[in-house]
Amino acid sequence: MYTAEEVITHAVAAAREWLNAQSKEQRHSPHPQASRTTSPREAVIQTDAAWKIDTRTTGLGWSIRKTGETLNFQSVNCFVSSPLIAEGLAMREAVKKCKELGLRHIRLESDSAQLIKALRSKLEPPEIYGIISDIRINCLAFETVYFAWIPRAKNSVADGLAKQALALYQVV
Repeated sequence: MYTAEEVITHAVAAAREWLNAQSKEQRHSPHPQASRTTSPREAVIQTDAAWKIDTRTTGLGWSIRKTGETLNFQSVNCFVSSPLIAEGLAMREAVKKCKELGLRHIRLESDSAQLIKALRSKLEPPEIYGIISDIRINCLAFETVYFAWIPRAKNSVADGLAKQALALYQVV
C-alpha cells in the first residue's frame, strides 16, 4: 500500500519525465540528428504511447508505411509505471510486427527523444533496459534498421492510434 505522499511524489516525477521526454529535444535543437533520406525499399514505422497515470494503463499505436500502403496497429497494456516504459513498449510491439510481416529494411521513428537516444547509444536507462534489449534482439532479423527522432507534429497518426486505444480501453 502506498501513502498519499508516495503517490504524489511518483506522479510529479512521472509528469516531469514525460514532459522532458516529449519536449526537451524540441527546445534545444530543432534537428537532433542529421537528416537521412529514406530508401524506397525501407518501411517507415512511427510509434507512440498514451499513458494514464491513475490507472497505470497505456495505449500503444504504430503505423507502418511501405510501398504505397499503410498499416495501422494499436494495443493496450496495464501496470505500466512510466511514460518512457510506455514509449518503449510501443516501439517493441512495432518491431515485433515488422518481423512478423517479414520486412527486411526498417526505419523506426518516435517523438520520444529519450527513447531514441537510448536505442542509439550503449547506455540505456535502467527502467527500460529489458525493453531496449528486446528491441535490439528482434532487430537482428532485419537487414537494415535505423532509429530516428521526429517532432510530435509529424507523429500524429501513431499518437491518434495510441490515444484511441487508451480511450477504448477506458470505456470497457
